[in-house]
Order: sequence, then structure tokens, then C-alpha cells
Amino acid sequence: MSKIGKILKKWESKPSEISRDEVVRILEGFGFDVEFKKGSHIIVRHPKLKNRRGFGALGEFTVPTKNGRTVKGFYLKTILIAIAIIKEETEDGKDEK
Repeated sequence: MSKIGKILKKWESKPSEISRDEVVRILEGFGFDVEFKKGSHIIVRHPKLKNRRGFGALGEFTVPTKNGRTVKGFYLKTILIAIAIIKEETEDGKDEK
């Protein structure tokens, strides 16, 4: 199993917190645009999430951080859903940017 696969498996086990840097590294690895807002939020975007239920019109969603250093496990569910959509679209040959 790849390193990314192991990390995603760990996330699926519902940890209480994950480092923000690990989350950002994985998101960027899947082609997400990651923007840090003033305060403790990360704005995440991907064109394949546009107009998808649960995501914004531009394919965005917000990930709050705790003290700017960690992401609570609760928010990993949304991230895992987004990654699953991206992987599904890519595997189906719908990979268009």
C-alpha cells in the first residue's frame, strides 16, 4: 500500500486530530487548490467538485483548523468524500481540467 493509501486508511479510522501540514500535503497531492485565510480556516477548491452536492459553486469547501495547527477528525469526512469524487472521476476517464 502506498504512503498516501496508508494515510487515507488512518483517516478513515476517525482519528481525533491530524496535523494541518499532513492534510495540506495530501490535498495538494490530489490537485486541490489550498488557500489559507486569515484566522484558522483553509479554503479548498477543485474543479471536479463544481456544482456537487455539499460543495460550493466553484468546487470549494472550508476546513477549520484548531489553533492553526491541526484539523479535527470530524472534518476529515468531507475531505475523504472530496478525494473519493476526484479519484472516481479520474478512474472513469473523465479527467479534464
